[in-house]
Amino acid sequence: MRGRSWAPALLALAAGTAGAQAPAATDLRWSASAGAQHRRLVERTDDGRRLVEERGPMLRLGADATWGFGSGGALQAAAGVAAGTLDYQGQSQGGTPLATETGHRDLDFSLAWRPLAAAPWGEGWLLLRVEQQRRQIASMPMARGLRETSLLLLPGVRWSHAVEAAAWRWQPSLELRASVHHRLAVDFGGVFDDADLEGGSRWEAALGLAVSSPASPWSFGLAWTHARQQASLQQTLSRGGVAAGTVRQPRIEIDDVLLRVRRAF
Repeated sequence: MRGRSWAPALLALAAGTAGAQAPAATDLRWSASAGAQHRRLVERTDDGRRLVEERGPMLRLGADATWGFGSGGALQAAAGVAAGTLDYQGQSQGGTPLATETGHRDLDFSLAWRPLAAAPWGEGWLLLRVEQQRRQIASMPMARGLRETSLLLLPGVRWSHAVEAAAWRWQPSLELRASVHHRLAVDFGGVFDDADLEGGSRWEAALGLAVSSPASPWSFGLAWTHARQQASLQQTLSRGGVAAGTVRQPRIEIDDVLLRVRRAF
């Protein structure tokens, strides 16, 4: 089912829940975070051969706010931005090696709803996440660069559980998301007309661990995000409105490892 039919229903559910529970709101907590992230992005052919590999560091900043309610439920809003320059190792259509760099910039916003109070097994959340990922491939002597901008809508679920041991608070978490909408805009820098593609479906898994002292507002976290995306649908490529071939985005693998520090307020 496409994002245009899922998104309004999920947003309406979150808004309805907020409206129903808002009078019983008991507390508001928010936090800010900063971290260093390492990204590995790989493009592959349909048969699994590697076409492109990008690696490099990114800086990530984030903020979130959580509203708790007397019923034990909660709502959470979170936003983040990440940016960095990655090394690009690829090849031309004829197989000639190509090396350059890519600028990556991610924006994300999510809404999450915990319908029930925390239980002995942990906390369960329903969430809706919007991601915009921009990838600017720099020009090189043998090829002109391009810019890809993806917009994804990903509903999902999250589990987390806090345990106190050895004077520390340990909180593992697992988040699973799958896209219901993906549009991909490609700017070829004037070589071809801009393209608007239906992007391939994506699923993401995020495994995290946060560690803090119960008496301190500071916490430290480690997170690994594992994303796999199918190839986009093929679309006609044009130059000046005249067909000049076809284009599609190949299969993509993204793995991010993040170290961050967070301050609660």
